[in-house]
Amino acid sequence: MKIEIRNLFLLTIVTALLNLAAGTSSSSAGNFLDLDEFNSSPTRHNHRHHPSPVQRQQHQFQKDNDNNFILIDYLSDGERERRVSWNGLTGKETSIGDTSKSLSLWQLSDGRSFIQMIYTSDGQLMDCEYLRQKKLVADFRNRFYAEIETARARNFTSPLSVPLNHHSLVSNHDFREYLDNGVATPEMEDLQYSVQEFQDGQSAAWQQDAFGLRNLTYIRLESDGDVPEDLREQLNYRRLKHQCDQRHAQMRDLAHGLESSDPQEQQTAGETLQRHKRAIADWFLSPNTKWCGRGHSAERYHHLGGASRADMCCRQHDYCKLNIPGMTTKWDLFNFRPYTISHCSCDQRFRTCLKMADSSDANMVGKLFFNIVQSKCFVLKPETICAKTSWWGKCEKKVRRKRAHIRDNRKY
Repeated sequence: MKIEIRNLFLLTIVTALLNLAAGTSSSSAGNFLDLDEFNSSPTRHNHRHHPSPVQRQQHQFQKDNDNNFILIDYLSDGERERRVSWNGLTGKETSIGDTSKSLSLWQLSDGRSFIQMIYTSDGQLMDCEYLRQKKLVADFRNRFYAEIETARARNFTSPLSVPLNHHSLVSNHDFREYLDNGVATPEMEDLQYSVQEFQDGQSAAWQQDAFGLRNLTYIRLESDGDVPEDLREQLNYRRLKHQCDQRHAQMRDLAHGLESSDPQEQQTAGETLQRHKRAIADWFLSPNTKWCGRGHSAERYHHLGGASRADMCCRQHDYCKLNIPGMTTKWDLFNFRPYTISHCSCDQRFRTCLKMADSSDANMVGKLFFNIVQSKCFVLKPETICAKTSWWGKCEKKVRRKRAHIRDNRKY
């Protein structure tokens, strides 16, 4: 009897253990996630599956059938922008005006590097830059896709336009007080604050229309034949890089010639530089102005063009004392460009002055200077150097001096 009770007790315990094991197994099986479910689980902290909004936009464009396209944007002030997406390349062309004296900026990236070139209307290369900085490449492509997404969201329309009876927000008297004495009225301070409020440099009144969106044309590209003829060569990345390398080689040869000990070679290089300067001054001189450009055509200080406000800003900028002329060295920085670069404070004051001038001519000058030419500026930073060393190499005398460092100007 005792044996039967003991066996029954053991059987009960075994049965309970088996039931418990079965329940645990069932629960585990019910909670088990396969690899795909695990990776796609919203509670899984896997950063690889959390792309940024811009990355999601890029991924969506890559999935779409219409990832090859051209978007043309005509702004009311004569500026035109063409954005191109073609077989992994993203490019943007910005041009001012449709006259024979217009300039255009072409920017292109293949995802690994970035190239930008300035052309005249007849296709002459004025300046170029080739970069492999990952952050710069990423910023350009992110901005490109963000602007395209904005265009689609806005349905290619814009309610804003410049009124015909538009008047400047700053009086002539207050404007001259600002130029001559640096006196800023409350209205000027508000305008300047609005100018500096946004990264793209647009005033508060126009911030809602940051993309322009005046008159947009969207063209889907199905084949090579759909690409406009004038853009086909501009989408040849290897060709553009070769052009830029050649341009830089020419400037290096010119710099070596200017420093040559051979008088004949030095004279030839000097004449070549002067031709470059004359050509650039001719192309960069803005219409209806005497001072706005690389150099000026004014015969005396008070000689102004029809766009007097813009001209006064340019004249003030030309008299900036902190500058480095083309193909010269100052503050340990060699300016390899054939034109002068100024201190960033001078360019910032120039930009603010054009904003306060608040005229179509001033805006044209600002966009030409800052958006197309994208002139570099420089800042001065103090550093300690060794001025005298002993015969075994120990520094015996240290001095502090300023050194120039190149910076990018803000867009207008």
